[in-house]
Amino acid sequence: MPRKLAWGPELYRAVQHTLYLYFAIVGAPAELGAVLCLVVLCLLIRRRRRSFWLTLTATICVAAGLAVWFALVAPANHEMAQWSTLPLPETWLDTRRHWEFGHAVSALLDLIGFGALIASVLFETSIDAETAGSIRTNG
Repeated sequence: MPRKLAWGPELYRAVQHTLYLYFAIVGAPAELGAVLCLVVLCLLIRRRRRSFWLTLTATICVAAGLAVWFALVAPANHEMAQWSTLPLPETWLDTRRHWEFGHAVSALLDLIGFGALIASVLFETSIDAETAGSIRTNG
């Protein structure tokens, strides 16, 4: 991100209008689908206390990341879509800052959520292994 913040208006506009052109078509459904899948997973494992809480944490983090995206990135995307010619508006640096910061915070929340989901699976797997071991020992 620091390198991208050093780009001038010409390069930044060119990249924003070419590289990220179709991300909304794929990214939005994927993010919404991830939140929906996590909600369903929470319902399915609601009786498994520790795994449930870790999965709920993952759900909250991913949903919060999506909320940050809608609050910061979506408005910036809308404004950047209007940048058809140079020079860019005087507020372009603020718009860029919102876009970059929104993506960074959203990614961090997704990473924390992913970590919580992995912890949930590892915890559940270790419980299953312990249970299987005690059954073999006692059986």
